[in-house]
Amino acid sequence: MFNLFRRDPAREKLKIPVHLFGVTLAAAANASNILNGAGLKGKFSRQAIFAEVCGCHVNIAISTMARVDDYLGPVWSYDKGERFLSENLPGVLNRLKDPKVLNRFKADHFTSSDLALIEELLIAEKTFSLAASYYSRSGLNVSDEDVLNFGRKYNPKLLTMSREDRSNSAWAYIIRCVRISHLEDIQSKEFMTSYLIRFNDTLFEAVLDLEANVERLMPKSP
Repeated sequence: MFNLFRRDPAREKLKIPVHLFGVTLAAAANASNILNGAGLKGKFSRQAIFAEVCGCHVNIAISTMARVDDYLGPVWSYDKGERFLSENLPGVLNRLKDPKVLNRFKADHFTSSDLALIEELLIAEKTFSLAASYYSRSGLNVSDEDVLNFGRKYNPKLLTMSREDRSNSAWAYIIRCVRISHLEDIQSKEFMTSYLIRFNDTLFEAVLDLEANVERLMPKSP
């Protein structure tokens, strides 16, 4: 009878695409709404923000699965995780066609356009290509000097980190999102910085939440 209380690893793992969907939707929508609050509506592309969040989050999910499930080595494990999401995300997105599910999201103030963007982007080939770029830390057009400049302007803690820590793709993600946000176009430095901090924190907290929950849901080696 005690088997009734044991976790089913296979069922737990199937929760990863569900959590990826929810965290990605919330992070992209909330980050975009922060930019709207900063008076940037119409000056940034909501689709570009959603696309960047989707690419980063897909990488976080796959790379965390690869780190936990590294029996075949990181490259093969990454491929396994990529296939797992490709096979299981469509089913999660298909649930949006259920009016009850759709209404729950709308009750949480997610718009139909938000849901449509997530549905399009999470399974798009370009999203998985961007995720692979984040995983390999290549093709992101963010240099070591770009990270240092970001630290000098907004986050002095970056300047105290080792080069290896600064090369974490999460910093490239934040910088890329700031670039497409047009936050730096705001003339008032104090006003801009306050919104940039909120924008940064929203994106980072989602990354940490996703990583922690994927790690928790992954089956562990005996």
